Amino acid sequence: MALIRALFDKSIPGLAEAFGGRDVASDEMQAAIKSWIAEYFRRTPDKESDPCQRLPYTIVHKLEKGMFAEYDSDLQDKESAKGSWMHENLIQLDLAKSTAMQWTLVAGEAWLRPVPFQKDGRTYFRPRVIRRDQAVVMGRDPDGRLTSIGTSEQTAQGGSWYTLLVTRTVDGNGFLTARNKLYRSADARELGTPCELHSLSWYAELPETWTHSKPVGSVGMVPLRTPMANCVDGSLEAVSIYEPAMGLIHNINRNEALLSREFELGQHRIVAPAEMLRTGDHGERKLDDQVFVGLQEFRAQGIGLTAFSPALRHESYEARKQSYLKSVENVIGMKRGLLSDVQEVEKTAYEIASTAGDYNLSLIDLQRVWFDAVREYLTLCDTLGRMYHYCDDTSWDAREQLSISWGNGVLYDPDKNWSDILQMVQSEMLKPEIALAWKYDLPWETPQDLEAIREKYMPELTDMLREAGVRSS
Repeated sequence: MALIRALFDKSIPGLAEAFGGRDVASDEMQAAIKSWIAEYFRRTPDKESDPCQRLPYTIVHKLEKGMFAEYDSDLQDKESAKGSWMHENLIQLDLAKSTAMQWTLVAGEAWLRPVPFQKDGRTYFRPRVIRRDQAVVMGRDPDGRLTSIGTSEQTAQGGSWYTLLVTRTVDGNGFLTARNKLYRSADARELGTPCELHSLSWYAELPETWTHSKPVGSVGMVPLRTPMANCVDGSLEAVSIYEPAMGLIHNINRNEALLSREFELGQHRIVAPAEMLRTGDHGERKLDDQVFVGLQEFRAQGIGLTAFSPALRHESYEARKQSYLKSVENVIGMKRGLLSDVQEVEKTAYEIASTAGDYNLSLIDLQRVWFDAVREYLTLCDTLGRMYHYCDDTSWDAREQLSISWGNGVLYDPDKNWSDILQMVQSEMLKPEIALAWKYDLPWETPQDLEAIREKYMPELTDMLREAGVRSS
């Protein structure tokens, strides 16, 4: 099985030379990307810090679930040959939506690369998700879009490690050139020496260099980027959704370690003469030193057993933690109580309402990122499908065909809006065709559009109009 290797650890000597360029991200940005990934995976405590709350995971998980809780996507045309082909590509993309958005939130940027696969005798595309730490970005245009990127796939077979390096570069006219290089080594941590692409059967048909016959307009990968300005070095690189809260996360982890230590120090103990904890020459029974604390001075003073149970400062540490968690919610734009204590915030309805609005706006920003990516991905599938004859050459526009519903939200309630629209229809303030166009996200600007709505959703009305000899307007 091919393994995608993270490249920012710099563990493969000669990697930049093999790609033909270094990553454009600054050293500060590369260090930041490492820290986001490390904090996301971190789960082992030490003396100074305890990541038991797994805050990066919790933040990413709650935002992603909030985005797609009531998600639904569809295409207007699924019956034609082109429509059914595009619909299958959309289904495959939807299967990867959670993974793609989670890695986008973690590392700030991820990409969707269409990969061909066979189903029922036809070739479709399924997305491969590539994280920011699994690629070397060697070029960006003034708007931050990729112009050159290197990715890696690593495979173990027959006692050797094979690493495929793929460099994708798009020129000013939109033509995409891909370069493939295969390396073999005895150690996964080394790039090794170049070998022929046919050394592995599934790379046998790959050309060393290939320029697409028609303009693709990109590096053949669709970007997903967090909708935030870079607060690390101000560059065009995207940042993790929890980058602004990294300092608070570190403070919370330290607070957890201190709180855990407080419970350990506050454990009930019995102070006794030290000799009672030792095993004598004749095998006297040894007392548990986690309960009994031995002191030499007690024997000299003639003091017997004494209970020791200091008061815990739990409330102080807990209050400190809640303050940090609220700050994290404020910085990221999350609803109060998603991370902090829900019972506490129930007492402040105004605070809940205000933070709920911020949270909804945060979700809307992220939903727009996904919506734009879906349109761009399907357009790329159409371009590549035509180029390689996976589909017919029928024109197809994602802006007209794609329909995405996000369900009920805090600031936007489609059910209430639909009720309001129905009242307008009943009051004859709005045509029913336009109301249906709004509900199903259909075009209604021309008489032909309105006729199509009547044909599909209002057949009885259409028949009545025809019988009465009324022309469509």
